[in-house]
Parts: sequence; C-alpha cells; structure tokens
Amino acid sequence: MLNFSQIKRFDVIIFFLTLFLIIVGLLAQYSLSLSPNEGKIGDFKKQSIFVVVGLILFLIIILIDFRFVRSSAYLIYLLTIFLLIGVLFFGESLRGVKGWLNLGFFRFQPAELAKLTAIIALAKFWQEARRPLSAKHIIFSFILIFPFVFLILLQPDFGSAAMILVLWFGVLFLVDKNKKHFLFLLIIILIVSSLSWIMFLQDYQKDRILTYLNLQNDPLNNGWQTKQSIVAVGSGRVLGRGFGLGTQSQLKFLPAGETDFIFAVLAEEFGFIGSFFLLMVYTFLFYRLIKVSQMIYDNFGVILVLGTMISLFFQTFINIGMNLGLVPVVGVPLPFLSYGGSSLLISIILIALVESVIMYQPFTKYEDMLKL
Repeated sequence: MLNFSQIKRFDVIIFFLTLFLIIVGLLAQYSLSLSPNEGKIGDFKKQSIFVVVGLILFLIIILIDFRFVRSSAYLIYLLTIFLLIGVLFFGESLRGVKGWLNLGFFRFQPAELAKLTAIIALAKFWQEARRPLSAKHIIFSFILIFPFVFLILLQPDFGSAAMILVLWFGVLFLVDKNKKHFLFLLIIILIVSSLSWIMFLQDYQKDRILTYLNLQNDPLNNGWQTKQSIVAVGSGRVLGRGFGLGTQSQLKFLPAGETDFIFAVLAEEFGFIGSFFLLMVYTFLFYRLIKVSQMIYDNFGVILVLGTMISLFFQTFINIGMNLGLVPVVGVPLPFLSYGGSSLLISIILIALVESVIMYQPFTKYEDMLKL
C-alpha cells in the first residue's frame, strides 16, 4: 500500500503533460463532430468514455507496485499471444485488417496490447540477461518479440508490426553498447522487411509504400490521403483557420481525420503556432521520461520507462511524418490524440506504469528526484 513519501513522488509533470494531450485529442474529435458533412458526435462521446475509463485504470495501476508487473511479465506475454491468435480466427476486419475483437461495448485491438507487452517482456529479458552481452542475446531478444510481429503481419497490420520492431531496435540500442552488433541487426531487419513484402503485405499496402515514393503515380487513390493532409497542414498557415473551421477536415476532403490524420486536422485549425506548441508538449514529455529514467536503479524499471518513451516517440514521429508526406501511410495512431479506445487505453496504461516505477522506486536521494 502506498505511503505518504511514495505519494509525494508522483510525477505531476508527466501526468499533466499527458492530460493536456488527451484534452487536445478530445477537442479535435469534438471539432470533427461539428462537420456539416456527416459529423460524428458519437465518436466524440465514445472517446470521452475511453478517457474516463483510461483515467480510472490509471488510478488503479499506480496503486500497484511495478515489481508485480515484472513478476507477471511472461504471463502477460502468453495472454497477448493468445489474443493475437484469437483475433485471426474471431476478429473483425476494418480497412482490410482483421485486427479487432468485438467485446460488445467496444472493439479491442490486441496489436496495441502487443506494443505494451513487448516493452514489459523486453524489460524482463534484458534485466535477466547476463553480461557481457553477445550476439546470442540479440537473437534471443528478437525471438521473444518475433511471435508478435509474425501474428500481427498475418492480420495484416504492417504499422503495428513495424512499431514493435522499432521498439526492439530502440531498446537494444540503449542496452547494447557494442556497435559491432548493429551490422548483425541490419541484416535481421533487411531479412524481415523482405519477407514481409513478399509474404504478408497486401497489394494495397504495397501500393501505399510505392505511392509514398512518388505521389504522382496515383494522386486520386493511394496518394489522395497524403496530398489532402499536406494541403490541410499548409492551409492552416501561421495561426490556423480556427476551431471547427478547417475546410479540408470539416468538408471531409481529408480521409481518416479522426485517426491517422488527426495532426493535419489540428494543424489546419490552429496553424503553425498551435502545431509547434503541440510538438513542444510531446518533446517535454519525452524529455521528462528520459530524465526520470536516469534516477532509477532497477534495470527493469529503467527499460520500462525508456521503452515507453521509445514507443510513444516513434508513434508520434511516424504519425506526424505520415501527415507531412515524409513516411508512408501505415496506420500508426498519434498517442493520446487519435480516435480509438485500444490505442488511448494502452498509452495511458504505459504512463501509469511509469508513475508506478517512480512511486515505488526506493530512491537513495529523493531530493535529486525533486530537482528533475
């Protein structure tokens, strides 16, 4: 049970940065619900419910010692694999991906849980790995996350599978100081990428990547989303068109504005200033997570915090890159902002686990923690 000294360690900066992003996401969903062209107030209401549920889960999780999660890591791992197998047989399809389990009150996406579980499993693995690290550790860590990648590619959800690979690579980069191993890593990534292209990617997913390389190849089909997103971002100019007044998003020229292209919606309505401020909030959150990790002695806790940072950072980077036409459209949500209960809940749970590490961490110099 939490005592007063542990409660004082609660990181209000991380919490309020996260809460701010959640509120911005709700505002964006509400703005889209005002559209004269099939505005969906239902999406805003559903997302509001997910926020409430997420905050309740947040309060519950911070009461749980993160070491309980550490001891349950492989049980969580097996449960996630079970759900990923189950969705292939009993899942519902959306936009060509069979990745959602219908739970009645909402559709759950196991691939989002896999991102969380991958962080926990890798943290557990690297905590137990004996030094010095060698190539076999790289192989075993890859074998650990490979079932997630393989089962998600069968859906096929290339974006989520790529995110888990990026997470694996990012964590490995932090824990393995032997840079000679990265040639070996490059070979693994090239092999997985080649096999994914040949065996798993659907034709429309290949078209998205080819279109990214040259938008003019298919400007009215696969290139439409990216071109409209770029137009929306550009039309926001410096100060934006105003809340609920974005023409691209309100008139539905911008597809998937509530999910993949939520950043373009915000950029159009709040302009460069609003977009820059939003990016600064994300930057401060990532910076704070890094600073917190430097005060943690437990290897599992360190990797859990840094894994959370890596996951949220690359999801943010890829999503905004999609909106600006810098990376292919691969269906990666913008953390805390994109519509979708699974993504929002998992992101909130990650932050809650970080808070648990902070609160239950037996700091030797608590004064140093207060100076972060």
